[in-house]
Amino acid sequence: MFVEGEVEVRLKDRAALAQDDHDLKLWLQRAFRDMSCYRISSFRKDADKVVHAVVALKIADLPQAERLQLEAHPQDAALLRQFIERMFVGKGSCRALGEPQLRSI
Repeated sequence: MFVEGEVEVRLKDRAALAQDDHDLKLWLQRAFRDMSCYRISSFRKDADKVVHAVVALKIADLPQAERLQLEAHPQDAALLRQFIERMFVGKGSCRALGEPQLRSI
């Protein structure tokens, strides 16, 4: 299972700012904890330091209590947004937009 949602990332990493779109996608993938991001779609670089994308984050590697909480509340958009934002560990800030969804593979 995975959580899929749109994110807005404000970059604070100077090295990432100088990269092309392909390398920036790789940076975004690595910016999520435990290599949990396995798919990026609808990627676009807006302003100088803002990136929008739809990301899918795996929940299989989470501690059992966290995984079961997400699975028990698949319609809780606030919980899913919080999960996406908490998994981001890159240099910058991540904000989940819209209504993330819990999906099965």
